[in-house]
Amino acid sequence: MERQTFSSTEWSRDRVEQTAARIYDPEKVDKALAVGRAADATAIRDLLQKATRGLGLACEEAAALLQVEAPGLQAEIIEAARQIHAENFRRRITLTTPICPSNRCVNDCLYCPLRRSDAKLKRRSATAAEVQREVMALLDEGYRCLMVVMGDDRSGVPYLRDLVSAVYGVRSGYRQIERVDININPLSLAELRELRQALRLGIYHVFQETYDPEVYARLHPDGPKSDYAWRLTCHDRAYEAGFETVGMGILLGVSDYRPDIVAMLMHAQYLAEIYGRAPHSITYPRLIPAQAAPASHEPACDINDDVFRFVIAVTRLALPTTELILCTPVPTEVRRDLYGLGISQVSIGSLSYPGAYTSDGDPSAAGVLAIGRPRALEALIYRLCEAGFLPNLCCTCLRVPTRGLEVPEGAEKWSFQDRHTTNALVALKEYLLDHASFETQMVGNHLIQKQLSMLSGKIRSLVVELLEEVEAGLRRQRI
Repeated sequence: MERQTFSSTEWSRDRVEQTAARIYDPEKVDKALAVGRAADATAIRDLLQKATRGLGLACEEAAALLQVEAPGLQAEIIEAARQIHAENFRRRITLTTPICPSNRCVNDCLYCPLRRSDAKLKRRSATAAEVQREVMALLDEGYRCLMVVMGDDRSGVPYLRDLVSAVYGVRSGYRQIERVDININPLSLAELRELRQALRLGIYHVFQETYDPEVYARLHPDGPKSDYAWRLTCHDRAYEAGFETVGMGILLGVSDYRPDIVAMLMHAQYLAEIYGRAPHSITYPRLIPAQAAPASHEPACDINDDVFRFVIAVTRLALPTTELILCTPVPTEVRRDLYGLGISQVSIGSLSYPGAYTSDGDPSAAGVLAIGRPRALEALIYRLCEAGFLPNLCCTCLRVPTRGLEVPEGAEKWSFQDRHTTNALVALKEYLLDHASFETQMVGNHLIQKQLSMLSGKIRSLVVELLEEVEAGLRRQRI
């Protein structure tokens, strides 16, 4: 495919439809699955050899792995994913939390408890002052990165712009939010440009839910979200508007996950070829039973914990350096396994109603959309450190170039992972000194020393110097 020539004009309906047809071609998806079904055990092991060299997988190759049913081969796929995940992420887990300023929505999605038809749900939109109180509570707990999550309430760009500005305007001592990601409805090119020019934004997340147009139409009978092609092309418009990073995902359980995942991988490949930038992250929410959401009680495909684990493993092998975000409830033992298998980012305490983090909120406004049980940040950090994972509260590595310290002249070559690890260690040290109990400080400092022992030469020396500066009172020291 040729690189896209960006237009300064708004997208016409013809362009939306034509671009959507380029992104999703059901015949290509079916062909990839057919080719994958023909792969025998030898071919599967050859693919694993390729994947463990960090080369990723073509869509047809990922389709082959997704259709493996033999338990022994599935175990080999999972072990290969562990290997490549450890090499690329060094047991680092980024921690973020959502903030939901509004539960109003004009869509009527059959799987969502916030759907328009639920007349019993208490609807409200938070003011900028209310959002700032929530942000203050999150800052005082130790968060540095937030994701603003909103349904399509037709409030438009001005409301979102004011909210994000309010988030960045909060200070708690020297602490402030370093990055705001957004998970909102698809916007027009003009709206996205207005946001991009007015705000310092991180990742623009939009999930397609399913790539099957018929299933999509059945799940979204009314409202702006019923426009399949408009949603499918939103990442194109985001890149044209100047966003550096986008996030994508599908809703597991609403249809057969295999063709959906293959279609999503093709979508990611399309974005990389056209715009020179692959998606920053992939998210796999699972269908959760909820009141007033009939489709949530009738999954088309059972996604149990074993299937979910396998999906994460194949995705990690296909996209070895892409962030995989966990935002769906899983048992503790499965969660810990996923951290070592492919998950690199966790959305914590996912309560979806205005005022969730302060006394201002009304839990009845959640519509039962509590994506996971709320967990204190410190409890999670303690458990991660205890299990040998590096909690990452740093947000500065997303953008290039990042502001902060320069690498000293003559230092060893710094890989992107060296920078990630360094900044995560510094941010963890800040958290331990500013927020943590003595017990958490002990287990956290032990992990820091273990991580330092894995660094080499001048890199380790500089990290030690940064950690000493944090202990002396300096903050937000980053490479």
